[in-house]
Amino acid sequence: MSEPTGHRTNQREHILDVALQLMSRAGSAGVSMRQLARACGLQVAAIYHYFPSKDALLTAVIEERRYSSRLVDEPFDIEADGSVAERLRSVFRMFWAGALEEEPVLRLLLGEALRGEPAALPTGASLLEVFRTGVMMALEQHVPEVEDPKAVSEVYIAQVFSAFIRHVFEPDLDATVLGDQHADVVVKVVLGSSG
Repeated sequence: MSEPTGHRTNQREHILDVALQLMSRAGSAGVSMRQLARACGLQVAAIYHYFPSKDALLTAVIEERRYSSRLVDEPFDIEADGSVAERLRSVFRMFWAGALEEEPVLRLLLGEALRGEPAALPTGASLLEVFRTGVMMALEQHVPEVEDPKAVSEVYIAQVFSAFIRHVFEPDLDATVLGDQHADVVVKVVLGSSG
């Protein structure tokens, strides 16, 4: 007898959630399919039913977070009447908040990439491109005064990752203060002393 469709979807999502939790702490190499099955309360065969390999599981953990639609398709709520500096900061804070919300995913991807995990590289590159596109679109929409959104998006990416690395290695720093410091760097780089 087959499972109801809704049950299968929920089970698959549950596997992905548990896999993200485990892998963000131990890396994909540190988590066996058997350990994942045990943590999910399932048989190993159930994991393989949804994911034919650990690489497929790792890819699904990242890709099914739907970053493309979240970063590119969803509107951003930023006050249009603020100064250029205020709007630049608001765009940065929005992406910084997203990075903090997705901390387990970023930790997993960065760790896997540093360990040379093949599945992490194309997935990470794809996520980076989605992030870049989302920043450019947010800048074009909310800070049209920016002459080169592509170049400025690179500044945003560098500052978000710099702030994230500081957040990882200096966990006692307040994440909001850290984000504000890096938002100020973006403003100074983009606007110079007028920011």
